[in-house]
Amino acid sequence: MQPKQGIVTIFSSFLQFEADQFSDWRVDLKLRRSMENALLQVSQNPSENFWVVYWYKIWQTQASILTAAHISAYLQEVCYWVSRKIATNFTGSLSVADLFQIAIALHRSQRLQPQ
Repeated sequence: MQPKQGIVTIFSSFLQFEADQFSDWRVDLKLRRSMENALLQVSQNPSENFWVVYWYKIWQTQASILTAAHISAYLQEVCYWVSRKIATNFTGSLSVADLFQIAIALHRSQRLQPQ
């Protein structure tokens, strides 16, 4: 798997599978525009950690589909690696893609409601 490169891609792209294998990162155009606009609002070139906290704080006060989508895009890569580790370490009939989809479905069922 090729890691995501760049802040915009990290917060606006989603993993794509082909034949149960990682294929590519697909950019959501709405999220890319949102991230590019957010970058214009800050004067420095903040780190990835800055943007994680930024989207999380916005989500806590103004939970929206957009902020939840940025957080979801950010978590895609971690979700993939966890799914791959589980598939590798535990015998069973579930593929990495299956486990990844289960995690995403559970994530969506929670609706990312702030505490």
